[in-house]
Amino acid sequence: MANETDTGSRLRRKISQARLALGVERLWSVLLWPALILGTAAVAVLSGALPFLPPWLRALLLAAGAAALLWSLVPLGRQLRAGWASRQEAMRRVEERSGLAHRPVSAQDDKLPDGVNDSTQKLLWEEHRLRQLRRLDNLKAGLPVSTWRDSDPHALRLLVILGLAVALLLGPGSIRERLAASLATGTAAASPQLALDAWLKPPAYTGKTPLLLTSPAIAERLKQEPEIHVPENSVLSLRISGAEAPKLTFRAPVEGTATAPEVEGFKPQVKTENGLFQADVKLTRPAVVEVTDGTRLLGSWRLSLIPDAAPGVEIIDTPKGDSSGRLIAKWKVTDDYGVTGVTSDIYLADEQDDGVGFTDTGIFEFDPPKLAIQLRRAAPQDETGESRADVAQHPWAGFMVEMTLTARDAAGNTTESAKRTFRLPERAFTRPLARALIEQRRRLILNPEEAGGVAEMLDAIVTYPKGLIERSGTQIAIAAALSRLRSAGSQADVDTVISELWQIAVNIEDGVSADAKADLEAARKALEKALREGAPPERIAELTKKLRQALDRYMESMMKEAQKRLAEGNQKQDGQQQPGKVVTPQDLQKMLDMIDKLSKSGNNEAAEKLLSQLEDILRNLKPGMPQQGQGQGQDSPLGQMLDKLSDLMRKQQKLMDETQRMPQPGMGEEGQQDGQQPGSDGQQGMGSLGDRQQGLGQMLDELMKQFGQNGMQAPQPFGQAGKNMDRAEGSLRDGDREEALREQGEAMSRLREGARGMAEQLMQQSRGQQDSQGRDGQARGDDRDPLGRPLPSRGEEYGPEKGMLPSEQAMERARQILDMLRARAGDLGLPKYERDYIDRLLRGLY
Repeated sequence: MANETDTGSRLRRKISQARLALGVERLWSVLLWPALILGTAAVAVLSGALPFLPPWLRALLLAAGAAALLWSLVPLGRQLRAGWASRQEAMRRVEERSGLAHRPVSAQDDKLPDGVNDSTQKLLWEEHRLRQLRRLDNLKAGLPVSTWRDSDPHALRLLVILGLAVALLLGPGSIRERLAASLATGTAAASPQLALDAWLKPPAYTGKTPLLLTSPAIAERLKQEPEIHVPENSVLSLRISGAEAPKLTFRAPVEGTATAPEVEGFKPQVKTENGLFQADVKLTRPAVVEVTDGTRLLGSWRLSLIPDAAPGVEIIDTPKGDSSGRLIAKWKVTDDYGVTGVTSDIYLADEQDDGVGFTDTGIFEFDPPKLAIQLRRAAPQDETGESRADVAQHPWAGFMVEMTLTARDAAGNTTESAKRTFRLPERAFTRPLARALIEQRRRLILNPEEAGGVAEMLDAIVTYPKGLIERSGTQIAIAAALSRLRSAGSQADVDTVISELWQIAVNIEDGVSADAKADLEAARKALEKALREGAPPERIAELTKKLRQALDRYMESMMKEAQKRLAEGNQKQDGQQQPGKVVTPQDLQKMLDMIDKLSKSGNNEAAEKLLSQLEDILRNLKPGMPQQGQGQGQDSPLGQMLDKLSDLMRKQQKLMDETQRMPQPGMGEEGQQDGQQPGSDGQQGMGSLGDRQQGLGQMLDELMKQFGQNGMQAPQPFGQAGKNMDRAEGSLRDGDREEALREQGEAMSRLREGARGMAEQLMQQSRGQQDSQGRDGQARGDDRDPLGRPLPSRGEEYGPEKGMLPSEQAMERARQILDMLRARAGDLGLPKYERDYIDRLLRGLY
């Protein structure tokens, strides 16, 4: 009985499976044409072809596709209304799939007719059913079978499947973008075009312009020279739009066609936003840069780096000093892109006057002095300068030291100069008490343990002041220093005494002018700082006034000190001193007047130089310098040649002005007289100007010969100026005014450059004549100022060359001309050639 129950359950399950299989087959058969229509539409959408069709045709195709789809769904509706397969149909399917004859499955639903009550018939019927069930051990419902092959004899379904696969794999953009573009009702938008921009940005300190690698000019250049040279630390910037998988690769620059290996060390900063790929990378080594989009090569460049050379720095000659204790060092710096700063380092030398090293270690307790070095221009590539520092008060003054300079550039490269060994300048003291205090101060510097001996000496001076100490204030100051020294308990206390002894000695040496000198130095430094920083004219005028007042007080105190020393008979302490020139307050006030005028005219650099000269005079000024004969000196050969050059430049400028006023060829009949042939007088005028230009060229040749006759070398710009004059002469004779003006302008520029060189030679020549100065700062020679420079034999100007600074009238006239040129330069109604001429004049002035 149990077996019959299992067989019945298996039969019912197989009948259900058969009904399901029949339903799937019937449904699948009616889905053929809807699937073909939907597949064709999907191919059209995913291939990206629809956006390129006109909107009306696209709408028509979409409507036709929708209608066809609806038509193809009619059989599906009928099938759904018909419902699932019947039980009888399922049982027949099971019999067919199982290979059963005589309908053993269908017979399970058969019944005896109503009204049959015979027990024998019922037994026979039950036996019949049991035999049928025993035949149903291996029933099969079968899997659904597709009838598409019969409904689609031409295999259109395979074409749709293939097209769908190709559209999915090769279609442009994402599926969502393609679907949106296909259903858009407006004009089809063009697909994004791939665009690549690549450029190289050299470091800002190099001053070089960026290089666009994707420009046509670079493309042509790469055909001739495949390698691009760029400064080290340049930045490669990329911008790519419309790319699917952009990539930046760096390869080793090897020869040959083989693929070079990738190199490491580059760290690009990549940013991708809204389909835009951006990358920036600093170039630290040579490489071949490749930009790809998938397997497609977008660009390739072979980059070679120009190394950033380390700066050069040297100390020109051995640093020197003057009797006031000021250190003067000349230096020179060079760099391929510009030096950003220079620092100095000073060390005690091993070799001293009394042998190697120091017997005491006290001097090593003090920090080394510093020489501040300021560059006149920002990041100069080549500059020669001179730096000064007051080191008289420093404990190392008078000892042998070594100095080095360190230059650095914007890339961080540094270079140290060769060492220079010299004696650190010290101030010379002439008064006995001042010298004695400086001697005791030196003992404390070298060996603080000798504080007891120094205290005994100071005690002796305070106890017996007669003949040594002139003022009670000096005695009180020495007594205070003595008391502090006796109670000193640390090196800091001893350092305080060392500083006090210096101040006392300076006050004794300077006498009544010490305070006035300190005020004068403070006022001078304030004005120098204002000029260097470009302070407003009102501020400079205020500081100049304060300096003038401080100078008056200082000169008055100097006169009192001179009278005092003269009364004491101590005017000349050293019989071997050679007299210097007298510098009067009027002379110094005239220098201040000129500084004031230069600052008002905006020439702060010249005012600062003149202020530096004033500092030189004041530092070496001594009270009561004896007056010498006021004979008129003769100009030096270099000064005479400078005068001739000034006259030559004046004549060249005048000739240039006359050339500008000549009528330009082709200007029509304007300016011509009636009946005059066009250009006849103009050609004659040009010819006469050519003769004058020839004469100026001969003057320049004679001037250059005088250099050789005086054993000097003519400045190099003069040779180029002569060539410009020759070409200007030829242009004038040919009637080419514009070319003549250009060559004359170049000649003026070369003459100005040569004049600056001559002025520097004259300054060096005059400074070279003061190396025999005494320790008291007096310059030698009857025709020298306190700095040993030739005094002017005419006029009232100070400086290394007579007439170097213009007069007040000349400066006022220059300001008026400058204002007039600026006003006319802004007049748009002027002809172009006249505006160009004014522009050349203004460029020459600046």
